[in-house]
Amino acid sequence: MKKLARGALLLLFTIVGYPPLFVVMVVPGPWRRARQRTRNWLFRTWSRCCLRVMGCRLSVEGEVPRAPFFLVANHLSYIDVLVLAAVVDVFFIAKSEISGWPGLGLLSRTVGTIFINRELRRDVKRVNRLVERTLDEGYGVVLFPEGASTQGYEVIPFKSSLLHYPAQERLPVLAASLSYRATSGDLPANLSVCWWGDASFLAHFWQFLGIPGFEATVRFVSEPVVDPDRKALAASLRRLVTDAFDPVVSFEERATETGLRASGE
Repeated sequence: MKKLARGALLLLFTIVGYPPLFVVMVVPGPWRRARQRTRNWLFRTWSRCCLRVMGCRLSVEGEVPRAPFFLVANHLSYIDVLVLAAVVDVFFIAKSEISGWPGLGLLSRTVGTIFINRELRRDVKRVNRLVERTLDEGYGVVLFPEGASTQGYEVIPFKSSLLHYPAQERLPVLAASLSYRATSGDLPANLSVCWWGDASFLAHFWQFLGIPGFEATVRFVSEPVVDPDRKALAASLRRLVTDAFDPVVSFEERATETGLRASGE
């Protein structure tokens, strides 16, 4: 019953919020600043409402950046998008497959997500141009440079291809860490909140709707990083995120729970 109620509320918030968001983002007009403020407010409000419905207690540490900015963060779940959008005004860089997901794909395209086809190396240039344009328009941009969501044991090596633009322009890049904790219930956060491996999105989301609640922590690193070498920039940013990161799961728990997950228990 809880899952159905939460699902219904999420759908209601989306149905109510989508039409004005569509008008703001799609209908042309000479109202760029008003469009920007309205889009940011709608996206932030929708994200906060969704997190509240799902029983999230959000904690923010460090100085919250003001757009425009380029920010990198570790990646644990689809919930990361809601958590960051509830705090900062951003556009996200995401894998192109998401644009085709029923419902979520349309919503992602409408809010201005920058999609990249990771199978095409030449697509990096197009995405970097879109990042430049988005920053010039006064928005923040968030990149998850791990390239995949994890269960939160460690911050895996960052991919550097999409850091070409900030490296080339010597743009200061900010960093943030994300972490989750289960407030109660049988499943720890690395199994209930984090989405990783070959888990089906729909199956995971349905399970996620039934958890009592969870805690999300966003920790912003105060010092930006500037480096003309994109690989060195990626390594420096990973160190910063790792230093600020609270692991969701320990090595021992990870080894045990990975086995349980694989066996279907």
